[in-house]
Order: sequence, then C-alpha cells, then structure tokens
Amino acid sequence: MNDAYLQLIILIVLIVVFQVVVGRVGLEKEAQRRWQHALTGQALVGCSYLLDVWLCVAGLLFGLFGIACMKYMYPTEYQKLFGPLLRPHERDQLPGAFYFLLGTLLVLFLVPLETARYAVLCLSYADPAAAWIGRTIPLRKIHDSASVGGCLACFVTACVVGSAVLSSDQDENPVARILIGALVCTIAEALPVGNDNLMIPLLTALSVEWLL
Repeated sequence: MNDAYLQLIILIVLIVVFQVVVGRVGLEKEAQRRWQHALTGQALVGCSYLLDVWLCVAGLLFGLFGIACMKYMYPTEYQKLFGPLLRPHERDQLPGAFYFLLGTLLVLFLVPLETARYAVLCLSYADPAAAWIGRTIPLRKIHDSASVGGCLACFVTACVVGSAVLSSDQDENPVARILIGALVCTIAEALPVGNDNLMIPLLTALSVEWLL
C-alpha cells in the first residue's frame, strides 16, 4: 500500500479514536467537547504537513460522508459512539463535528494552505478558550452563549495563534493581519446565529486573506 494512503487511513482512525476516547473520559461534557476540538483540529493541521492537499481533501470528504451515513443509516451505533459528546439539539441533526470538517474543507479550497491552517487552529483553540473562560469567569453576558470574558479569551488566543502560524516574510503589515483575523474570529464565535464550527474558520480565513 502507498505510504500516503496508509498515512491517510491512520489519520482517519486516529480522529475517530479521539472522538470515542474523549467521550469516555471522566470530564464534564463541555470539557470533553473542548478537548475534542483541540485534538481534532491539531490532528487535521498536522496532517496537512504530511500529506498532499488532495489526500487531505479525500480524508475530509470521507469524514463528512461517514458522519452523515452513521447519523442517518446507523443511528443506534452513532449514539453509542458519539452520544456522550452530543448536545441535546445535536441528537436530531448533524453534530458539530460535521461542520468542523466542512469548515476545514471549505477553507482548503478558498485560501492558501498557511491561512487555512491558521483558521482551523483558531477554531481548535480560540473557540474552546472562549467557552472555558466564559463559563468560569462571570463577566457581562452579550447573549445566552457569549460573554465579554469569552470574547476577550477568544481574541487573545487567536492573536497568539496568528503570531505563531501566519508568516510575515512578505506581509507589509503583519500586526494588522493578526489583529483583523483575531477580531473576525471573535465576532464569528460570538454570533448568535449559524454554526461556529463553520463560521469561525470560514470568516477568519477570508478576512485574513481578502481584507488585506
């Protein structure tokens, strides 16, 4: 078997194992989801350094098809595997993991690879940071699912990710690029509409690539 295909199969297996194992760790459900976010996103970004882009696309398409297939064709097995991580509203619709993979796939097509990695890492780390700080530090609520503390945590985390990932070699104003990306990431995370697993990578990537 070709090494690239073997690596792709291993990646898919690892991501599925992440979902199952994290769902069975003795943590509060939202903490489990935050760990799942970080591990899955980091695995996807790591994959982009090892595999050709077309193999990454194939893996994402396989994941999207697999989630939808299990959800609608094998609901009992789906609940056994992913039930511990699902929020109540996700039991009747596609889960956040589906939109995570969809958002990653879209940014791969729409922006350069470096920007796509940045957007996925923002989703992987800034979004969970916002949820964690928003729940643990009681600051003013913006609406039911967003607070001032969570937004600040999201913005700072996205800035750190941008500083580490976005190249400044050919950028006339790298600081503005990082700040704009972090601001749009924060707005996308705080929006009361849409799925943030889709909105965060998509809007963040497009803002960084197109606004400047």
